[in-house]
Parts: sequence; structure tokens; C-alpha cells
Amino acid sequence: MAEMSPLVEALFRIHKIISRALSISVQKCDEYLGKQGMPPEDAAGFHMYITTLKRVTHSHHLTEDEIVFPYFRDKLEAPYSRLEDDHQALARILVDLDKCLSGTSSGGVGKLREALGEFDKLWGPHIGIEQEHFTAEKLKPVVAMREQADLTARCDEHGKRNSGPGPLALPFLLYNLEGADREAFSTPIPWVVKKVLVPIVWRGQWKPMSPFLLP
Repeated sequence: MAEMSPLVEALFRIHKIISRALSISVQKCDEYLGKQGMPPEDAAGFHMYITTLKRVTHSHHLTEDEIVFPYFRDKLEAPYSRLEDDHQALARILVDLDKCLSGTSSGGVGKLREALGEFDKLWGPHIGIEQEHFTAEKLKPVVAMREQADLTARCDEHGKRNSGPGPLALPFLLYNLEGADREAFSTPIPWVVKKVLVPIVWRGQWKPMSPFLLP
């Protein structure tokens, strides 16, 4: 049976969320460019979707920079400087995305697609390095399972504080996952949040994003 690790599983899940959202964003930009523009009915939701992608990505990297990397630096061999440099490069790309979303950068969908392309080009190799070095097999000798669980909980709390409004961030996180990944992600979420707040009370806030999310 494969080794299990709550921290590694959480890392892989957030990578899946960001990877899917990035892929959908690129695909939709290509579609809009092919149609010579974004349909007005998509504009608000697509803006919200990419804004939330930007916030979640920033939050994920902040958690790694402030909690994960400092914790493991003396315990686990990994190219931390390279990963931190990637985070800085990605942060600059997120600033470009923000300019596109705020309308302070000319070029419309084409400029947004360009920024997303830069994001996509760096993202794949970056998470490949992380997933190569932060594995359950490598973590097991240096950190006990209970400590991994505690560290994962700290990371989750840190992420909540930095991912933007919960009524947007939580549906984005849940509905960019499917199957067992969504089930595992939602397990620690209080029942009232995942069964009442997200699908009912908050739905009016995140509904514009629904065409870009999984059912």
C-alpha cells in the first residue's frame, strides 16, 4: 500500500485546484479570442473566477513561504531557493493579472491570455519540483504523522486568512475538485458550512463563477 501523508495529500489537492482553474482560464481566453471578444454574460463570472484563482495562488505560496519551507528547511533536502524564486516570479505574474482584471492594462482578453500563459509556463515545472521533493516517503522519517496533521491544520488556517472572501474562496476550492479529492477536502469543513452556507446562503455571491466550476 502506498504511503499516506495528510500534508502531501493537501499539497497535491491545492495543486490540482490551481492547475484546473488555470487550465480553464486559458481555455476560456482562447475561446473568447476566437469569438473576437468575451460574451457580456460571462464577464462578471470570469473576472471573479480569475480574481479568486489569483488570491488562492498567492495564499498557497504565502503558506509555503511562511510555514512549510521554514519548517522543513533543516529537515528535508529540497531546492528551497529555486522554489522561492519561482514564487517571486509568479507573484509578478499575479500583479500583471491584477492589472488586466482592474482595467489598468490595455489589451483586453489578449493581454490576460498572455499573463495566464506566463503563469502556465512556470506553474507546471514549479509544482513538479515540489511534488518530487515533498513526498510521503520522504516526510515519514523526519516528521511524525500527528505532527504532519498539526502542520496541515496550521496551513489550512493560514490559507483561510489569505484566500479572500470565504463565500468566493471556499466554493472555488470545492468545485475545482471532484470525487475523492473533493470529499477529502470537505471532510474537516463544518456541516453547516458545506451543506447550508456554500450551496444556499452564499450561492448568490459565487453563482457568476458557476459556469467555470465543476458541478
